Amino acid sequence: MHTFKRQTYSGQAVEFIKRCILDGELAPGEQVKEVMLAERLGISRAPIREALQILAQDGLITSEPQKGKFIRKMTRQEIEDEYEIGGILEGAGVAAALPAMTSVDVARLTGMVEHMARLAPKVGGLYEFSEVDEAFHNALLQHCANRRLVDMARSACANISKFLFYNHWNILFTPQEFVDRHRDILNSVLTGDPVEVEATLRAHYRESGRRMGQFGA
Repeated sequence: MHTFKRQTYSGQAVEFIKRCILDGELAPGEQVKEVMLAERLGISRAPIREALQILAQDGLITSEPQKGKFIRKMTRQEIEDEYEIGGILEGAGVAAALPAMTSVDVARLTGMVEHMARLAPKVGGLYEFSEVDEAFHNALLQHCANRRLVDMARSACANISKFLFYNHWNILFTPQEFVDRHRDILNSVLTGDPVEVEATLRAHYRESGRRMGQFGA
């Protein structure tokens, strides 16, 4: 049985439910049962209910009258649209950042792609690229002066569908495909052409959405 400090019951319940989603214990469309969660965590139903409200606001939980609360299901189109938005926003942000990028920045991006290439023969899935992948995309946006755009881009790219279908994301591409896709982004940056950069990033996310979309409802 899990034990929690009283003042953090709902917050830790949120984290527990998220972990169940990531681990595949709670799948999209599956009903979330307050009684079962309360029993597993050894707490009352009130903080569980509060946690579910928080997750509903985050878009991970849906409520159906007279039926209960469920892990959100997404259609293929919804998934593809999410990724499309991510590509549009990041593409615009990186294009805006391009004039401020220095040779040091380019060398750093190149080093990250080469690190991915060294990892590729050794990894079992995309999980193991997570840290360098995040660092790479953050570095692309580092010099974008519009911080609101940066925040929106990063939020959109850490989208709900990627969270709900996290186990599928792990095998969305082969490790070598993952490296090649990021090398394509790097090469577009090397051209110095903002139109090329935007087009490459939109295509990058569009293909992710197309592949992830097959797991939609």
